[in-house]
Amino acid sequence: MSLPALGHRDEGERLDGVQWLATARDVDLGYWVLFARGMSPADLLVRLGLDVDPDQVLTREEANDLADDTGDVVVRAGASRGWAYAFVEGGPAGPDSLGAVRRLAAGTEAVDVWRTVNADCSFGYAQDGQIVCRFEPGREHECTGADPDRLGGAMREAGLLMSDGRSHWGHGVAAGRPELRALALAESAFGVDLPRAEVLEEPVLAARLAEWAAPSRAW
Repeated sequence: MSLPALGHRDEGERLDGVQWLATARDVDLGYWVLFARGMSPADLLVRLGLDVDPDQVLTREEANDLADDTGDVVVRAGASRGWAYAFVEGGPAGPDSLGAVRRLAAGTEAVDVWRTVNADCSFGYAQDGQIVCRFEPGREHECTGADPDRLGGAMREAGLLMSDGRSHWGHGVAAGRPELRALALAESAFGVDLPRAEVLEEPVLAARLAEWAAPSRAW
C-alpha cells in the first residue's frame, strides 16, 4: 500500500509534512515532536512547563550547544498549518511525557510522535486533556487510550492495519516501515506539518527546563 501524499498550502506551496523524520540522517539520534492545534509556539512551551523568553530564538546548532553547556533539555517551537509544534532532540523527555501531552490537549487536540536512538517509537493522539489513542508503530494491536479504535480508518489507509482492520502483528506479517506509516497517519488524519529547514537550520523560539530528565521510554 502506498503512503499518503503530502498536502499543499492553499497558495500551492508544497508542505514538508512529517514523513521526512523517518529518513533524515539529521535526526538519527531520535526526536520527539509534539503538535497542538490552534496554539501559538509560546503558549505551547508554557503548557509544557517551560519559562519563555520571547527574545530567545535559537538555531538547532545553538540549542544543542546550550543543552551541552547546561545539561538542560532545550525545546524549540514554531507553527505551521494551524498547529504549533515543539521539537525535542533524542526522544521523549521528562518523567511524565504523557502528562505533557495531556496538558497540550486541554481544550484542543494534540499529536505527538517520537523515536529514540534505539529505534523505540510511539504515536499518540489526545483531545480535551485525555489520551484518545496511543501505540507503538509495528505493535498497533496494543493500542491504548480512551478510544483506541478512533483512528482505525486512518490507520488502515496508512497501512498500519490490514484492509479489514486486523493487525498485521496478529497474522505474523509486518506492515513495513511502521514509523514512516505512523508519520503518514499524522499527516493524513490531522494535516500536521513540520517545516524541515526551519527545524534543522533556522532560528525559532526556544526554551529550556533544568528539571526535565534525559530522554526515557514512555507510552
